[in-house]
Amino acid sequence: MSAPTSLLQGARAFARDQPRDALPKGYLWDINDFVPTLIDTILTGRGAWLWGCPSQGGGDFAAGILAPFTSGEQVLASTANGTLYQVDSLNPPFNLTSRGTVPPAIQNPVQLLDQTIWFDGTGATAPGIVGPTGGQTAAPGAPAVKVGAVWRGYVAGGGAPSSADTVWFSPPNTASTTWDANSFIRTAGPITGMAALRSILLVFHPGSTERIRGTIVPHTGDSGTRDTVLEPLFGREGTTEPRSICYWNENVIFANEHGVQLTDGSAIRNLISQGSISYFWRPLYQNKKTISASVFLDYYVVTVLKQDNSSVTLVCDLNKRQWFKFTNIAATCMFTSAGTTNMERFWCGIQGSGRLARLAPTFFPPLGGTTLVDDNGVPVLPNLETGWYRLGQEGRKRIRFAYLSYDVRAAAATPNMFDLSYIDVSPQDPTFTLAGSYPSTDRYQRFRTPVGKNTYGIAFRFEQKVPSTVTRIFDLAVDAHMTERGRV
Repeated sequence: MSAPTSLLQGARAFARDQPRDALPKGYLWDINDFVPTLIDTILTGRGAWLWGCPSQGGGDFAAGILAPFTSGEQVLASTANGTLYQVDSLNPPFNLTSRGTVPPAIQNPVQLLDQTIWFDGTGATAPGIVGPTGGQTAAPGAPAVKVGAVWRGYVAGGGAPSSADTVWFSPPNTASTTWDANSFIRTAGPITGMAALRSILLVFHPGSTERIRGTIVPHTGDSGTRDTVLEPLFGREGTTEPRSICYWNENVIFANEHGVQLTDGSAIRNLISQGSISYFWRPLYQNKKTISASVFLDYYVVTVLKQDNSSVTLVCDLNKRQWFKFTNIAATCMFTSAGTTNMERFWCGIQGSGRLARLAPTFFPPLGGTTLVDDNGVPVLPNLETGWYRLGQEGRKRIRFAYLSYDVRAAAATPNMFDLSYIDVSPQDPTFTLAGSYPSTDRYQRFRTPVGKNTYGIAFRFEQKVPSTVTRIFDLAVDAHMTERGRV
């Protein structure tokens, strides 16, 4: 009696830090455009992203924020040259309203009460302040800091060209009164990023991180009342990518050449090494042009734009420390909403478009009815590659059939929705053999495909060729039987 062996075993992420023939249970060799969901099957094709505003023709977006002003929330976004727009985030076609200019940014703005603060990433001017109405005003007396954060009611900024190692502080609870020339703390190196946790301020350098603790910052006439303390924190972990700095559950996340780091201001964990993709990350980071990231729900989403203008978008399930990938998201910046009157939302600037995209729909596919095509016209075509399965002890196995359980639906019946291919000669074989092409469905289906190989192991590749209205993979199994182990 045939007893097919299931191969996926709950796989929902990919790994590269082990040999292909020794992947841990639950991991794939590659996975693109599947998003694990809690309400559907373990491997469901992602939804299509949608445009979030019309093209403004003034270059790509570089920074943004959903600002919950007391008079009502606003989405504000700026381009690489500093043109500022207010985005109608609720009503299609999500029109833009010009709000003047702000300094060109290398990080998203921060908010202090009813002020959003936009730092000049070039270090040419003081931060700009934008409120619920009107254009920007310059922070009076502020140095030309490049990066910053809001901490204990102060705007803290650093990286000014004339004092690259210095953290400067605004007056308490405002950035719009004259900054105190004596309200600063010198650090150990040039400041490339900042992040605020409940009791500490993290100060990032290219190869290290320090932290500031205390409640009263230095100021004119402090008469010894200041109690802030600067301490070294991580000697080999810093960042040069302020757009990668994000917050999750009282933790800060940031990217560097070693991986994606998560810290509570005391301990540090490398999400890349925990997810077993260090050997994927290193060459990717080496070829980066820019990195931008955001946290949506419990996912850290990071896009690496490469020197050749291609892009890779990685998604980390922060609870499980597992990674998967999305394609066709060439993000120039990312930002999400928080604490607003609507559901959590997620935006990014798309390279070469001059537009924002709404990424939240990628995590919530409509599961039928709409053909999944991103709003720039690129179809969503999920694909995956499995590990190389030995299917038992070392020795040849007769692999008769492959069984695929799936539900891939299309607007019209389609005979060749996707291909299933395999490699059986070696785990390193780059050439796949087509096992079969599969049709669209209208329900759960299980198909049997002949393989007919006598081999030491096998790996499979699933490639969708035609956009669907929903893609679900439930199981992949093989009918395999051990031959005499002494034969080679």
